[in-house]
Amino acid sequence: MLITPLGEESLGVRSMSLYVETKSLRILIDPGASLAPFRFGLPPHPREFDALKAFRDRLMNMVSKADYIFISHYHRDHFTPPYGSIYMGTGAKDYELIYEGKVVLAKDYETVNPSQRRRGIGLFKAVQSLVGKWIKCDGQVINIDGTRLIFSNPIPHGKPGSRTGYVVGLGIIDESSSLAYIPDVQGPLSREAVEFALSLKAETLIVGGFPAYLLGGKSFKQEDLDEANNNLIIIWNTVKPRKLVIAHHLLRIINWRDYLPSMIKAHTYASLLGLSDNLLEARRRELYENEDPGRGYVNKFRSRGSEEE
Repeated sequence: MLITPLGEESLGVRSMSLYVETKSLRILIDPGASLAPFRFGLPPHPREFDALKAFRDRLMNMVSKADYIFISHYHRDHFTPPYGSIYMGTGAKDYELIYEGKVVLAKDYETVNPSQRRRGIGLFKAVQSLVGKWIKCDGQVINIDGTRLIFSNPIPHGKPGSRTGYVVGLGIIDESSSLAYIPDVQGPLSREAVEFALSLKAETLIVGGFPAYLLGGKSFKQEDLDEANNNLIIIWNTVKPRKLVIAHHLLRIINWRDYLPSMIKAHTYASLLGLSDNLLEARRRELYENEDPGRGYVNKFRSRGSEEE
């Protein structure tokens, strides 16, 4: 099984995008990325836009190889939208190149929160005449010539009852290896996420980490971090993965490893590629201090406004 990271915080953008290939399957997982419109009161630094362009280039290089696309949920850093966006690095028609002719295995947009539902319906309407097939994949098991795809039932995006809705996790199993991809579960913080990880017992486990950069605010308290780490220890001790990859929300803070249990030996998307972490969003203030693009650059974004994730 070939697992190729494409985009993620350790690669300079908000994303969890992967390309996975087995003898019988070639699939793009969550083909999207975005930049935080404002962090530390600052818009994305030019280096972040460079990283976003590099992601888009990597993604487009893999599109022609893939037959399948998986969309775990409808936050804008997990799919390519049917419009242009500076924060997602998309042109108005880029989505056609991504989805045309593909079998799309997508989270059911009827079982998400209102904003995700709106985006999911919008994407489906835009691509339904382009795709080979659109399959609502929640809870399904699909066999493709010896490769088994196991889709979770809806898992909370973080804590149970979260207003940010639900995601679908994915297990990929072939004769050589196994992968569990459980995005945006923020720790994990839910029983459903833990149970899905335990059920797969995958050799490579990719988990969306706890949003430590939001710790102490209205949404996340110390007890939430404790719960996330307790769940992670259960998974670590039970599954015993060869590689545990911690991704996404946790890596929006520079000292993210300090928030993990000491026993956890975590990989990142960057380390899977043999690279050092490139935490551009976490370092945004530092980037402005060392490479200031000027007040005019910042004012241009303030007049533009922002786009939600």
